[in-house]
Amino acid sequence: MERHFTSLVERLTLEEIELLNYLINKEATTRFSGRTKQEIMSELNFSEPTIRKIICRLEAMNFIEVVAGNRKHLIHINQYGLQAIQKLYEGSCL
Repeated sequence: MERHFTSLVERLTLEEIELLNYLINKEATTRFSGRTKQEIMSELNFSEPTIRKIICRLEAMNFIEVVAGNRKHLIHINQYGLQAIQKLYEGSCL
């Protein structure tokens, strides 16, 4: 299982890492503190297609969660996403 997780972390793109770091810096770590796609696009200067692709990949890897709200979905990093960033910073995936 650890090898699979390491494999996922090694495949992260720079944009995906940037989004994970953004969510950590904004303390978007729970379903109530998440950020909208529009906030992320605005602050990171990502286009709509780029952010859609990144969110889809990170959600498939189970590093983020998308919480459906009334009109806007909130995106937050989960425990696996936090572990992925920690693993990158520790240098165990270099």
